Amino acid sequence: MDKRKVLCTFDAEVAHPNVSNPQGVLDEVIQKAFTLVKKGKSGENSLDYLDEFESYWIQEANSEILSLLSISPEPREIHLISFTHPNWSVTKLVADTRMEGETWLVQAGATVDPTRNKAFYLPLESIGLPPFPTKNGEFLKRLKTESGDAVKPLLEFLNKDIRPSTIVFSMPYKDGHIIGAWEHANEQQYKTSPHKSKVKVQKGLKGFRRCKRNALLELQRDFRDLSVKKLLVIRVDKIRLFTRGGDGGIFSSQRIGIIGCGSIGSHIAKSLVDFGIERLLLIDKEKLTFGNVARHLCGANDVGNFKVRGVHQKLAFHFPHLEVTTYEYDVLRLLRDYESVLNRCDFSIVALGHFPTELRLNRLQKDGIIDKPLLYVWVEPFLAGAHAVYVDPSYTGCFHCVFEEEHAFLKSVLAEPGLYSKREAGCQSTFVPYGIVEVKRFISDLTFFIEVIQSGKIKENVLFTWLGNLKLQKEKGRKIAGRWAVAENYSVRRFPLANFARCEECNR
Repeated sequence: MDKRKVLCTFDAEVAHPNVSNPQGVLDEVIQKAFTLVKKGKSGENSLDYLDEFESYWIQEANSEILSLLSISPEPREIHLISFTHPNWSVTKLVADTRMEGETWLVQAGATVDPTRNKAFYLPLESIGLPPFPTKNGEFLKRLKTESGDAVKPLLEFLNKDIRPSTIVFSMPYKDGHIIGAWEHANEQQYKTSPHKSKVKVQKGLKGFRRCKRNALLELQRDFRDLSVKKLLVIRVDKIRLFTRGGDGGIFSSQRIGIIGCGSIGSHIAKSLVDFGIERLLLIDKEKLTFGNVARHLCGANDVGNFKVRGVHQKLAFHFPHLEVTTYEYDVLRLLRDYESVLNRCDFSIVALGHFPTELRLNRLQKDGIIDKPLLYVWVEPFLAGAHAVYVDPSYTGCFHCVFEEEHAFLKSVLAEPGLYSKREAGCQSTFVPYGIVEVKRFISDLTFFIEVIQSGKIKENVLFTWLGNLKLQKEKGRKIAGRWAVAENYSVRRFPLANFARCEECNR
């Protein structure tokens, strides 16, 4: 039952009342309630309490705590970090390291209290069935009965810790773990306790130095009637979040660089993070303008901010566990000052749409300055098509191989893509028109290709071509290249670069 003494009979996500048979609904609910009460009184349904552990624990909890902890079989000291956040009521977080916790909080927009405190992680075999203990003595007795091996490490931590002491525990359950927490009160809390008249304050112990704590006597004798504060643990670690919001098995330790954080690069970054990439390098020298916001990951509130900063902040607010490095420089200038910067990534994505820079990066790959793979990405006007060239220096072929001598792309979808570029008034700069919906559709398919690269299944250099809505392009009077005349809308192709004639770069 919940706090209101309501007995849950059916899962609202699984069973829905049949409005055409109200009498049948009543009969089924009454029968289910009768069965639950009967099994409960006879002890037949003890496993149901594990299913609903959090519900019972929260009924007696009056505070919450966030957790980034990794679940392990060994007890250990952990870090307890206090903070404030403009939108959250919770004010404490536990983490394996203080750096991890502070980074997560700052990226989530919180202000961290510099006070350093420790807590304790305690793996338990069980904590028994509800009702759960409420006082020091009851907790100690329950642990001795249900998880005897946990008592010694708990007491050792309490012997040296200053109250209040926070204990975070886990218990195995099905394919995962249940997690909760409690807090042993300090003397000031004891003085306001309704049980204070029944308890003697621990003043000194024979055989112990003055003021030295003895946790066993504290819990078992001197403060046995002091109430223990239960805490609801809200797991915010990446495993929990991606298991709850995905399949939980997509994490990658790879570090991916993104050169160019415009409308293509910014959405690629977001898609990679959605897919489980945690470590990014972002490079872009430009600031966001109002002309960018219609199809960029960042919006009007980021105008005037460097694109790499805006993208980083946007991603970190959403996924505070990310590790992101940003550089507000032209990539070629950065490489002059920091030649190995891209070699610190497992591979990098070039989303600049600037052919001279792409050719220079290709040359640096051929010369061995860049020894990690690059994925060159660009789109055609109106997203009639989009392309990505994967180049690993150890395989045959390079970015330049897919272009003719006059730098015309060999597999373009539009017959003359240059006809559809547009010019701004004044400075006469050229831009490629396309909409954000089609961008996201392309990047979704591209992300799965990147996942294949990550998995190590790509053993050659490849051109990846994505075909957009070709029927719509024809209806708009845009001419499709003959090679794609009968191709399907929203389909993809892969072409090994070894199949192209070797270019002058490869023949040098």
